[in-house]
Amino acid sequence: MKSKKPLITVYMPVFNAAKFLDQSIQSILSQTFSNFEFIIIDDASTDDSWKIIKSYSKVDKRIIAIKNHINLGVSLTSNIAISKARGKFLARMDADDISLPNRFEKEIKYLTGHSKTVAVGSQCFVINENNQIIGNKNFPTIFKQLAKMIFWAIPMQQPSMMINLSKLPKNFVWYSPTKTSAEEVDLMFRFMLYGRINNLPDYLLYYRHLDSSLSHQNPKNTFKLTIKSRLAAIKMGFKPTFMAVLLNICQILVISLLPNYLINQIWCLLRGINKPDTSKLQYNLGNEVAVKA
Repeated sequence: MKSKKPLITVYMPVFNAAKFLDQSIQSILSQTFSNFEFIIIDDASTDDSWKIIKSYSKVDKRIIAIKNHINLGVSLTSNIAISKARGKFLARMDADDISLPNRFEKEIKYLTGHSKTVAVGSQCFVINENNQIIGNKNFPTIFKQLAKMIFWAIPMQQPSMMINLSKLPKNFVWYSPTKTSAEEVDLMFRFMLYGRINNLPDYLLYYRHLDSSLSHQNPKNTFKLTIKSRLAAIKMGFKPTFMAVLLNICQILVISLLPNYLINQIWCLLRGINKPDTSKLQYNLGNEVAVKA
């Protein structure tokens, strides 16, 4: 029998994330806003991810644990999770990131107070595999700026995102199963067909930067998929600024000429991701996330 309907559905696709999964799950279970269900889908991992997920589901009834018998990829796995959502609001979480305790509280307060907003995200600290802060990612907090930025850079960090489902049609198409990375760009464009997207000024997520991630292993392919999403958006009626067109031309030239490792280095420089600051070891596996100065 299903429990009382939750206000938020959190969905987390997981694939071979055992090393970071404890921290990620605990950061959700420790939220100050607790009326949520937590759908975690293991996409046929070959490590201990499923074992960890099951152990948490036994002690916290908010967790709905699902396992794919074959690897379906992040987009299809996310779609399966979303199809089971019962909440009015939908929050994305990634299996290697860490949400600050007041993330849900702040995001749901914003969405309930801004009727024209479909989705809201936040600013992000960037951490490495050792939980060291190595930089930050800052995003616009004004919708017009986000609408411009999406044509030359991603304007919202996906695992910081919360969505007001009441602003979207029942037949809304979520992630394209053909997208193995940059899947959120297409999604954000389609959100803007129904309202605004925005970011809070608060830092509410520790976003983990890993060289092993798909987007960093093959940035050329990620950029190719992003360009396709931008072109599709133009067909839907979105118009890039003249500066955005010039930036895309520059991006195409740079990415086509440089090797992958140099592309990643340039990207890190532009996004403010630097070398680890070992004085900032910040994550405590208890109920709080504290950043040491």
